[in-house]
Amino acid sequence: MPLESAEGLILRLHDFSESSRVVTLYTREFGKMRALAKGGKRLRSPFESALDLLTHARIVLVRKTGGSLHLLTEAVQATRFGGLRDNLEGIHGGFLVAELLGDWTEENDPHPRLLDEALATLARLSAGTLSGEAARAAVARFESVLLWELGYRPELERCVGCTRKALAGPLAFGFGHGGILCPVCRRDQRGWRELSDKAWKAALELTRQAAGEESGDGPLAACDGDTRRQVARWLGEYLGWIRGRRPRLMGWQET
Repeated sequence: MPLESAEGLILRLHDFSESSRVVTLYTREFGKMRALAKGGKRLRSPFESALDLLTHARIVLVRKTGGSLHLLTEAVQATRFGGLRDNLEGIHGGFLVAELLGDWTEENDPHPRLLDEALATLARLSAGTLSGEAARAAVARFESVLLWELGYRPELERCVGCTRKALAGPLAFGFGHGGILCPVCRRDQRGWRELSDKAWKAALELTRQAAGEESGDGPLAACDGDTRRQVARWLGEYLGWIRGRRPRLMGWQET
């Protein structure tokens, strides 16, 4: 079988034998994939120091069919993001990005923009100059891009019940409807969270950035702590509603 090249982010590592590992990556070319790195635990191997969590690597592999593990033959570190381990906020944020990519994406379903956004988020977290608020805001931007890329863009422009665009609060987000509900339309609905005017506007700007309609570092970075926590709780509950369970590390973002 021919050798193929790819670029990806290492999300998980599991021991396979005394000398080998199973590596889960999110790649630009193939999406999420699991590959066997024979000899990956040895000091001298074709993988050098590339097999580490949250490492951006360039790899060579043999792709298998029928659900079998692919075979990783080479890996070279492209970016390590070593600064993540120098601060608690960075490592929490990085592990949350890896959890979302690992649990939410499917194999053989590539989204190159997701990889780009993950790498950009890790670079911000690795810089070591972000405050806790800014680190959480950076991850929130990644979550918004994830929702957009996977087809779960929330409707925040108009009420999903009456379709009115001229919205006035207090507004609520209906998780089952995937969008905002005005005070009248939410009366007979279940499964919603009320959002303050500031939180709604911040969530709306996040969604517009995820759609590529606006640029910037993320609106939550300039928000007060209460507004940021509201948006973080909303994101966590929406992600949990879609998936059936909340991301394990989501609690860090809501503090």
